[in-house]
Formats: sequence, C-alpha cells, structure tokens
Amino acid sequence: MKVARFLILVSLIFITTKLTQAQMPFITDDAGTQGLWNHQLEISYGNDFDNTHRCTNSTVELAPVYTVGVAERIDVVIGYPFVFINEFEDSSVSRISGFSDIGMEVKWRFMEHDKWSLAIKPGFSLPTGNSALGLGNGKIGYSGFLISTNTFGNLTINSNAGYIRNENRHGDAENIWHASAGFDIAATDILHFAFNGGAEKNPDVNSDIPCVFGLIGLYYFLSDDNELAFGYKYGLTEAECDHSFIVGLTLRF
Repeated sequence: MKVARFLILVSLIFITTKLTQAQMPFITDDAGTQGLWNHQLEISYGNDFDNTHRCTNSTVELAPVYTVGVAERIDVVIGYPFVFINEFEDSSVSRISGFSDIGMEVKWRFMEHDKWSLAIKPGFSLPTGNSALGLGNGKIGYSGFLISTNTFGNLTINSNAGYIRNENRHGDAENIWHASAGFDIAATDILHFAFNGGAEKNPDVNSDIPCVFGLIGLYYFLSDDNELAFGYKYGLTEAECDHSFIVGLTLRF
C-alpha cells in the first residue's frame, strides 16, 4: 500500500481540524466560551478530495469534539477523530482507516469589552493514532492561538493567528503558522451564513506555497441548544486540499 502518498494530505487535515476546533462549519474559531459546567458535543463529518494526474485521494473524517466550561470564561476541549483514507489510482484502490491522534485544548477568554473580545487557546496532541499507516504524527505536538471576535449588528467577524508545533515522524515541516478570518452573518434568528478564508504554512518541506482556503456555508438552529451546519471548503492554492464538504451537528446541554 502506498502510504507515503497519503501523508501530506492527511497532515493538512490533522493540522486544520485537530488544533482549531470552531463553530461549525467554520475553520476559524470565535472567542466565546460555554460558561461554568455547560457542555457541548460537536459531531462533524468531513469529506476531502485531492486530485492529481490519474490519482484521487479521498479522506473522510468523523470528528466528535467535547467541550466543557470549567469556569465562566475557560473551556476544556477534547477531540478524537476517526479517519478513512482512500487512494484511487487507475484500477487499484488503497484504503486505510482508524482513530487518529487525540487533541486537547484550553480556551481562555481573557478580555471582553462591549462588542469585542479576545481569547487565547493553547493545545496539544497525543500520538494515539498509528503513524506508520498515516493516521497520526507519532509524536506529541502543541499549539497556541490568539482569537478575536468583533460584532457589528448582524455581522460577527472572528480572526485567528496561531502557531502549531507539528512534531511528526513523516518528515513534514514542524513549525506551522496559521492566519484566518471568518464572517458570520445572521440572516434571521435561526439561520446564519458563514464565509471563511485563511492560510497556513505548507507542511511539505519541499514546497514554499502556503495552504490557502476559502469556505462558504451555513448553520441552522434546530432549537436554542442544537445546530445543524453545512460547509464547502475550496483549496485556493495547489498545496491545499482541492475540495472539502462538511456536515456537522452541535448539541449543548
């Protein structure tokens, strides 16, 4: 099985999803927290396609993420994704599946004033996935993000700037920067439209082209505590995954 051909695509998915948990379908996180002893469970389904000459890589990720408020302004977040990786080349098909690395984060909203707020979000990942099969990095990694949220009527703008120490056994870049911004437009009380864009350093050490993406989507309030989200993410540079489709359900309790 040609595992090596999967690794860069999988690294992009791990970096984007595991260490930047956000309001679905956004990649960019907001500065909001759950509040003391409030809980949130996010269940997302992501399907990523990357096309090259005579070869298509497809990665599906089922990513449950649990968040609990341990203080009014502090959340603890745990994510443990299950990944299906498929490579289609001519008439052959290669498949890998299994749990990936566990990601853990702490978000602290340390500043808040009227319509804007700031948060920091340090995190780390544990090498629980099988790195030999491309299901994990094989080493402990860590990250740190600065998050801002600004509200202007029906428009909320979130921005993230972050650093990811991408320790790995695959020969990928270890120092990854990330910058992104998301625009959340409340069309009605229960329907929001999402526009998101961002860039980060390419984990491929042989390329200086950054991974740049654009995303459009929406989320719909099924009730005050439950949301259904849909998103489409498109790679704006060759280094980014070509197409990603996102479906997510958020439950608060």
